[in-house]
Amino acid sequence: MQLYDYLLFRSFAIWAWGGAESDEVSPELCLEGFPFFTGSCLTTLLIKGIGIAIILGACLNKAPILINVLKTGSVAGLSTNAVYGEVIMYCNSAFYGILRGNPFTAYGENAVVALQTAIMATLIWKYRDPVVTMPQRIAAVAGFATYTFVVFKVLTPEQYPYLVTSNLPVLIYSRGSQIIETFRLKQTGSNSLITTAMNLLGSVIRIVTTISEIGWDMALLYGYFTSAALNIILVLQFVLYKDNTAKFLESLQKKD
Repeated sequence: MQLYDYLLFRSFAIWAWGGAESDEVSPELCLEGFPFFTGSCLTTLLIKGIGIAIILGACLNKAPILINVLKTGSVAGLSTNAVYGEVIMYCNSAFYGILRGNPFTAYGENAVVALQTAIMATLIWKYRDPVVTMPQRIAAVAGFATYTFVVFKVLTPEQYPYLVTSNLPVLIYSRGSQIIETFRLKQTGSNSLITTAMNLLGSVIRIVTTISEIGWDMALLYGYFTSAALNIILVLQFVLYKDNTAKFLESLQKKD
């Protein structure tokens, strides 16, 4: 019996190479070469592995910010509009991947980060000064529920690309709001350099994995290129306002 005849190996092969079949790559063909994979099979497998690594890294994406907020009891430096925009932006990408039937490794981190960003929104509701009123919270939840209904029940397959093309203005609005807020305060507050750097690295890697796993899907790639550029600006702000941020955080500790 060949390895492909065993369910475990066959399931792995279909996961690893099933979505990239060609004359050089197929589940059965690549598994026949185990453990000495051809260059094409190995490249496809590595791309899958990178996708998994990105998803695992995404599980910690917002952790530094969440820890900072819980530690200081402050959401200073966080733009409410930016957080709301990020929830929609990451959900757009995740929902697009789900609706298109793309491999989970091609969009999974967006679902993970969307959940973490939603948690950030609830912390803003708790700690922001001035407070986010109950009617404002209800309006935000109702708006998100309506948005989700439209995505899964109203959009047609021909309209699915609108989810990622609409991410461009949402991305610019979200990241732009944060850039403007940081520029106004002259400090980065509870924001995290680690999170921003991870976002930048993730955007760059996603450009590579998208081209490899899906192809030149420009609806996705335009977003990743724009995200990388805006994240570079955010990283530079951490460097520019490093001293001011240190003084601000020190003042919070003195208040405690």
